[in-house]
Amino acid sequence: MFATLSDRTASIVFVLLTLGIALGTADVAGGLILAFSPLLVVLLMLLVVTREGYRRDGWRRLGMGRLGLRHWPLTIATTAGVCLLATAATVALGIARPVVPQGPWPADLLALCVAGPILAFAEEIGWRGYLQPRLAFLGERAAMLTVGVVWIGWHLPYILLTPYYHSEGNRFLVLTLFSGTVIAFSFLIGHLRTMSGSVWPAVLAHFAHNATFAALTIPIATDQPVLVDEYLSGDTGLFVLLGTAACAAAIGVSRARAGRPRVPATARG
Repeated sequence: MFATLSDRTASIVFVLLTLGIALGTADVAGGLILAFSPLLVVLLMLLVVTREGYRRDGWRRLGMGRLGLRHWPLTIATTAGVCLLATAATVALGIARPVVPQGPWPADLLALCVAGPILAFAEEIGWRGYLQPRLAFLGERAAMLTVGVVWIGWHLPYILLTPYYHSEGNRFLVLTLFSGTVIAFSFLIGHLRTMSGSVWPAVLAHFAHNATFAALTIPIATDQPVLVDEYLSGDTGLFVLLGTAACAAAIGVSRARAGRPRVPATARG
């Protein structure tokens, strides 16, 4: 349809479509259409709007052609590892405690392991596969920030218009923590995407984070669920925000140093 569409225009169209679908489908089918909307919009862009999908290069830009295995340990450490430390902190503070799991938890874990990677892929192929590379004209950091802002906006209808996600606690505080954590994750996962040249570390990061904090609710109990699950060690709690931001900053500094040209010994003061 628009074979010569620039990255700038394509990214604007992608953002408008994803946010429009989010607003219109937040309360449809329990949010299932919303969850798959980034993937659906990617297919729409590639096969209908720009028709890049009829050329090999159009798919190559999504970063699916390589696994980026070398970055998987770092990915897991900075996502699942942060969730584990956040939960451990609440236990150490005495506001949560380990318990023997009850109920059909094996079935819950199985469902999480099956559905989790699919849902993570459906999002990340949009955010880090399609959108981030097309925002390269902004510069790397601005691109990551922009993806994070769009990611927040995409979630907002689901948070504000349904009772399914972050419906407990003080709304202002929850949204502040949520927004800060999403921005931190956008930088962390954005760095992983750029370093690896692959979308798969981004998918793994998304899944590892979601799966770990969800799985940790099974053997951990608390008498203050809002404090623990919303404010401190939930998926966007303060401890997760601080841990993720620290990891993203450390990776950013490491990359900056690695890319900085070395000064010859004779030129040093």
